[in-house]
Amino acid sequence: MTHIWNPIAAHVAERPDEVALRVMSGSLSWAQLAQLVMATERQFHDAGVRAGQRVGITLRDQLLHLLSCLALARIGAAQVAIPASTSETLVTQTIKQLGLAHIVVGPSIPVPCATNGIVLKSVQATAGDEKNCPAIDGDGGGVFLLLQSSGTTGDPKFAELSHAMSLTRFERYMRYFETTPNDTFWPASRLDFVVAKQRTLHALQAGAAVCLTPTAQIDAQTVATLNAQNVTLACGTPAHLDKLAALETPAPNLPKLRAFEVRSATVSGTLKEKFTRACTPHLYVAYATNEAEVVSLATPQLLSQVENTVGLVTQDMAVEVVDVLHRPVPNGEIGLIRIRGAGVIEQYLDNPAATSSSFRDGWFYPGDLGHFEGDALVFLGRDDDLMIYDGMNIYPVEIENVLAAHPAVAEVAAFPLKSERYQDVPAAAVVLSRPCDWSELRAYCAEHLGSKQPRTFQAFKSFPRNPMGKVLKRVLRDQVSKAVAASGHKL
Repeated sequence: MTHIWNPIAAHVAERPDEVALRVMSGSLSWAQLAQLVMATERQFHDAGVRAGQRVGITLRDQLLHLLSCLALARIGAAQVAIPASTSETLVTQTIKQLGLAHIVVGPSIPVPCATNGIVLKSVQATAGDEKNCPAIDGDGGGVFLLLQSSGTTGDPKFAELSHAMSLTRFERYMRYFETTPNDTFWPASRLDFVVAKQRTLHALQAGAAVCLTPTAQIDAQTVATLNAQNVTLACGTPAHLDKLAALETPAPNLPKLRAFEVRSATVSGTLKEKFTRACTPHLYVAYATNEAEVVSLATPQLLSQVENTVGLVTQDMAVEVVDVLHRPVPNGEIGLIRIRGAGVIEQYLDNPAATSSSFRDGWFYPGDLGHFEGDALVFLGRDDDLMIYDGMNIYPVEIENVLAAHPAVAEVAAFPLKSERYQDVPAAAVVLSRPCDWSELRAYCAEHLGSKQPRTFQAFKSFPRNPMGKVLKRVLRDQVSKAVAASGHKL
């Protein structure tokens, strides 16, 4: 049967007493994990959750989120994570847009009035839970997950991922990380994020233990826990790399890690160097979207050879770089990236306009720019963010790589502001790690970027992010544009 639970069930049967989950309070065996999933499934079934329904999950507790995820999958209900930080307006909008029948919430989270709330405080397993649960949907066609697009440049879009497609993605994952029962995996991001949820399931399906940390905070205690739990695999974002690299230790602070997979954005040369020196040399950069999962993967060796590469195209995937007429361009020439292959969705949910814009002739267009350097794919940012300044093309990554190397800059995002005279004016938003005069940054950019330097800067305490953790450049651009207009400065 094609169902995401089946590979996990095999480990429950073969290795019931070995560790499946490591949490701050201890560990759970495969048998204990199965019992808790069945108990959670029983609670949901008693609350009226049925196969074919759509259910939201709003839980701060990572273990409860994982149990809910697996229980809903067994029932055959499609699930979508709604982070607890989501505004009430957006929660109501999501419930209405997706037609959610229920929403699972923690004890301190308000139950939205627009749907049936299931308050999950804890889960207690009792004997016989596994025998009294309804049979799982085993045909593989049922919807497991409601994927949400990044929404960095527009309103969020949703798509359906079936159990069968999820297992196809798992099989592809196994080819490039070769995860085994000897591994322990750490999702650096919360399970609210699709990538963290999918990677956690992939690890369990491969028989690896999963280490769940309670919060997004990364400090010396977090690293000590990861090492004590023998974490060998991890997945996160550049923000996690930066936090881990900032922890000063006399030796690499994650010596047992054999692979840290980073996604959601490019990794500057400076950040890559800081992380590999402070944590582990085993850094892998993936180009991935929720619509397609991992498309290409850069090994540590390739990262040292090709600047801004996101790696070689993964098996069973096809990637082309095309012009505006959808014709493949020669190697080295910049164009739009398009993707097709196993596990790639074919349309957005109830959104024909977005579907026709992003899907064409069997290809998915994520809206990204790039080029091939030999067989290596180089990512240059969003097509929407390409700047044409006085006739000159400027790619955001050019500015971001330079500013990321400045010692006072913790995070940077570059984007265009509209100008009557120049068409686009390059702008940069930064999060500073220490006080820094704007004249210093301008001089630094003038030296390293010349005419491609940002014409305006804006500092933020933190960047707005979407539920996947990606920086919302559209929001930043609007805020910077308003600040410029309020200052009376003419672009």
